[in-house]
Amino acid sequence: MSMHSLPVELLDSIAQHLSYSSLAALAQTCSTLCPVAQRVLYCSVSASAWSQNLCVVDTLAKKPHVARFVRSFYIAIDSLAPVFLAYYRQLAKAILNMSELTSLSLLVDSSVSWVLKEASSRIHFPHLLHFTCSFSFDENVARFLDRTPSLLELEVDSIPTVFTRNSPPPYLAPTSIPQLEQFIGSSRTAKLIVPGRPVRSIHLNGGGPMEDDIPLLARSTVPVVILAAVTNGPPVPFLETLHRHVPHLVYLRVMSTKDIFMAPTAEFYEQVASVLTSFTELSAFELSGMHWGSQAKQNDGAKRVWQSAPLQTRNHPVDDLLFGSEIFLAY
Repeated sequence: MSMHSLPVELLDSIAQHLSYSSLAALAQTCSTLCPVAQRVLYCSVSASAWSQNLCVVDTLAKKPHVARFVRSFYIAIDSLAPVFLAYYRQLAKAILNMSELTSLSLLVDSSVSWVLKEASSRIHFPHLLHFTCSFSFDENVARFLDRTPSLLELEVDSIPTVFTRNSPPPYLAPTSIPQLEQFIGSSRTAKLIVPGRPVRSIHLNGGGPMEDDIPLLARSTVPVVILAAVTNGPPVPFLETLHRHVPHLVYLRVMSTKDIFMAPTAEFYEQVASVLTSFTELSAFELSGMHWGSQAKQNDGAKRVWQSAPLQTRNHPVDDLLFGSEIFLAY
């Protein structure tokens, strides 16, 4: 039996074990084996200046049959080594051709969101699960999201500019990205995307959420269980607001810029511990880079007792240091 008569699935399985150099050689043997090698070679594409492979974008723009093999595409263009406008036009064509993507990461100039425009007006991305970009949440991004019905993870508007803060937000249909589970970006964009969608995990970058923003984040159609946020206000009132609106948090990380250079007092530790105890499902908490220790409450393993005083240097075993009764309040 010749190799040409083998089932495609078997050929694909064999190709998975070949090195990149071997796959490149295989692609040049004959028309039968070329697509077998290309399916593996182009399944996951990572392009960057330091990898010296930015030219792959030109290949994907000019060869749609090759671009359709791409499942994961990542590109990073350093602002210190910018590319010509013509390169972004080729990137737009490449995105249009990669219709079978499951993951797309565009870490490029934040002003070129128009590279999504042509694809957004002509095709859908039914298999796309993950989308990360350095763009603001503008009209081009919104229209692209309209074409991604299976999207689960989204990162957009992570570094909001003064221009985007003052510009009117784009319209995103309530039926867009109906399966979204994770959002990373600014609180401004989170308020537009989270409500009405099953978002369980929220990571807010840039400017922190205002107190009025929290109720909007709570309008996810499922309980929010993971939250990372920055606040300019005192941590304790912020935690109390979170408990009122998102009480089912399991993992919580808060960065507070209030009195950032002042050492926390014993009273502050007790106040934080008291609020944390009200989160009955919380299992991990970090405040301004400090991990807050906890242990299961005696006689009630469903509840936790949280660290209520700063840790001291002691000669006890680690468990005693973290969970000794002298540094916890009993609730």
